[in-house]
Amino acid sequence: MGYAFILSSAMFLWEDEKGVYQITDSRKQLPKEFDELLTGDLPERKETKTAGYWRDARGNYHFYRILPSIQKPTSVSVPAPAQPISSADPLMDESWRGKPNPEVLTIKVVKIISPDTIQLSEGRKLKFSGIAFPEELAGNSELKNRVIKYQRDLLEGKTVQVLFDQKKIDDKGRLLGLVFLGTDVFVNADLVLKGYARAKPEPPNYEYQVLYQRLEDYAKAHRYGIWQFL
Repeated sequence: MGYAFILSSAMFLWEDEKGVYQITDSRKQLPKEFDELLTGDLPERKETKTAGYWRDARGNYHFYRILPSIQKPTSVSVPAPAQPISSADPLMDESWRGKPNPEVLTIKVVKIISPDTIQLSEGRKLKFSGIAFPEELAGNSELKNRVIKYQRDLLEGKTVQVLFDQKKIDDKGRLLGLVFLGTDVFVNADLVLKGYARAKPEPPNYEYQVLYQRLEDYAKAHRYGIWQFL
């Protein structure tokens, strides 16, 4: 039972074959090669001939692949336990969990109106809180169409859970929300990580801003999405 509890409360991080940084709290989302490492006793680090993981101070699992020729991780270095926390790790701060928020709106997404606005089934519109989409996504650009298609594939017709910060409605009458798709995708953060949006605090809403900024720094360093052009 203790083993199951450890896994259910941990986050799993890795880079996929395209070099895109992936984060989930669902073991079902793990590639098979990484999932197979989570058997028996769970030491702080574990390695086979092809893959390995290490666990950070919060119990999150960081997976990496090993190249057959040099037997090294492809892109993730494994720090010693005493090594300071890397600023490149977007989960190593308390902003990921957010503050307790008992108000949850469970609702279906009907349509993606624009990169920052979605239509809800009850008729109201919702704007993603704490993030912004740059001017490069204005007009009918290829990048804007890519972002909207991504959101349509991810959200349209799906039921989401929406949490709120202190300010719940913007000047245009839209809900300001933190959007979650099940337990696997924090949509606001996912859009920043993919390089489709950037962190933008809107007083008095500051929840998750540390996380957003770390994800933006990661996307910028890897030139994802908008950062290919900026």
